[in-house]
Amino acid sequence: MSLYGKTCGFVALVVICSLCRNAAAVTPATDSVKSTALGTLPPATGPFAVGKITAHWTDESRVEPLSPNHEPRELMVDIWYPAEPSNAVPADYLDGGAYEKALGADGFQNFFRESSETLRKGVKTQAFAAAPYARSAKQSPVLIFSPGGSMVREVYAAQLEDLASHGYVVAAISHPYDAIVTLFPDGRRIAYSDKRWPATPSVEGEANLNQLDWHANDIRFALDELTRANLASSSALPFAGHLDLSRVGAFGHSFGGIAAAHACQLDRRFKACLNEDGVVAKRPLFLDDRGWAMDQAFMLILHDPATRPLTDEEVAEMKMPRQRIEALVRKVDADQEAALRNTGNGSYRVRLRSEKVEHMDFSDLPLLGARDRSDAEKRAAILATVRSYVLAFFDQYLRGVNSRLLNETAPTNEFVDTVQRFEAAKFPCTKQ
Repeated sequence: MSLYGKTCGFVALVVICSLCRNAAAVTPATDSVKSTALGTLPPATGPFAVGKITAHWTDESRVEPLSPNHEPRELMVDIWYPAEPSNAVPADYLDGGAYEKALGADGFQNFFRESSETLRKGVKTQAFAAAPYARSAKQSPVLIFSPGGSMVREVYAAQLEDLASHGYVVAAISHPYDAIVTLFPDGRRIAYSDKRWPATPSVEGEANLNQLDWHANDIRFALDELTRANLASSSALPFAGHLDLSRVGAFGHSFGGIAAAHACQLDRRFKACLNEDGVVAKRPLFLDDRGWAMDQAFMLILHDPATRPLTDEEVAEMKMPRQRIEALVRKVDADQEAALRNTGNGSYRVRLRSEKVEHMDFSDLPLLGARDRSDAEKRAAILATVRSYVLAFFDQYLRGVNSRLLNETAPTNEFVDTVQRFEAAKFPCTKQ
């Protein structure tokens, strides 16, 4: 399966997508963007050095139904955090040799595609392995990240280490049986399985809620483990005792974005939720039976353009009456609006320019697979844009820092089309 298999397949519903083809701190042309060389990650922008550890956690309360021996659910989690400047060994990015051994040479090439050669050579992170926690950070807000369908946690490092450099502790999950492969410290590996994925979603956006619940509960379990570690006097985790568990958020890319939203719907410990380009029939989350989205603050960052009128040629290609197509379009547009309007603490929609930004630009892979220096600078600039909005959102809702960026009426960033704010709704809402 290729890199763009389930991740893009989940977002790009065939019928619906055919309807849509078509400030100094936030300006991508920064020194960090210009200094990004081929095959490297952009420098982090915050004041802290960054530490990284990898954890292997077992959830004894959940039996994994896809396990041949009905074993408990296991997770591999990378945790990024603000650290003291250190002479420690730089943290690993992704073990290309181990992944290639697990996937085979052809499988590795087919999955990672343009970035595969860079991954074979090795990528340097901005972090240090198991470095001491930054004393001046005192208490850190906590974020849990869920990757896109079939993706692995390692390939979002540019976002995760940047947030850690601004004082956040960020835990990123690989979801076993959904990641292309999950590698464990004892040498075991769990390959991707499509048994929790449905067939191609319907026009109306059929979703496999069983899989959605598994991923959302992985996110919640990761928060449980961090909570236990924070309270344990014997914990070996560098940041133990420094987590501010009153300021917790969840975010994710593609299917991981919808899973993060679902975790917020299930668990009030999460105070803010962000979805990066994860929509099914344009819905970034599923409303409950009352038409309510969530109580928390929410942001959707997407590269999907606003709906425009269809040409006669497009209608003919879809082999459906125009009236029916337009009714479907109105419905899915209304579903997205309802998801954004029916939130208890308000929401934002940041629409990136679809002619410049691709679905996988939320990850490191297009940057690592850049064709030349110009392409690398563009991909780094897109990542800088995404990083700036993610940081602004969580700073505003977890730290109370009012963001000028989120309230710009006419964004000057070349990759941003519009930023729209939706006021907090009062429950009960009007079901759309």
